[in-house]
Amino acid sequence: MFLLSTSSLRGYGLHKIFSFARDAHYDGICLDLNPLDFDTENAEYIASLSKEFKIPVVGITAYERKITPKVVDQIICMANILEAKTVNFYPPHRLDKNGEWFSEYLPKVQQRENNLDITVINVEPKTFLFLISEYKDATLPLIKKITGKTTLHVSNVDPESGTDLIKTFSLLGNSIHNVYLSDKTGNKEELLPWKGDMPLESLLIKLADGGYKGDFTLKVAPKELGVGDDKNVLGKLEEAKEYFQKHFKEK
Repeated sequence: MFLLSTSSLRGYGLHKIFSFARDAHYDGICLDLNPLDFDTENAEYIASLSKEFKIPVVGITAYERKITPKVVDQIICMANILEAKTVNFYPPHRLDKNGEWFSEYLPKVQQRENNLDITVINVEPKTFLFLISEYKDATLPLIKKITGKTTLHVSNVDPESGTDLIKTFSLLGNSIHNVYLSDKTGNKEELLPWKGDMPLESLLIKLADGGYKGDFTLKVAPKELGVGDDKNVLGKLEEAKEYFQKHFKEK
């Protein structure tokens, strides 16, 4: 399925975002939770939008910071209300005190919620003072072990770290259940798929050749879609979908 992340149209209300997804013929929505956007936390309202526009909420992306076991349960409850099939979590941030939800609680939740794919997102290898990792337990081998399922975030891959996109794909392998599709060049991230230097065509071909059955989610910066101009936004969304369909030929 080819999904639209609500973060790609940050600044619009969810009603408008669902409208864009429908008009551009996307298969569904990936709801990016935002503590400053209360609509993204209102499961009943979102369910009504899904019904109105006939666009399913296929995935949910958790908050990037301050997760606890209680918050995990709230997100899982929302996923079940919306009948989502995937919930994506970031590894714990170094400045967040509670990390046990990740290494200890999340695997238990995955065992309990066997109707959901609970994935862990790869994060960019940033450090404090060039020594301390910004995220705890965030190496590719470790995130792969938490639930056995991952989300490959293209813009979070740093080729200069020695692990480029294709190597990241190889390391995560069959654990990948979702791909956040975007492009990147230098310090410019979350570009439209044809605007950067990442070997996206090779990635899509390799995924197709490997029989990948997971989801793809367009997750780009809002300015990439020309927000503020409805016609421009719709055209960019359609162009992104055409790019995906051209290069990913499901086996």
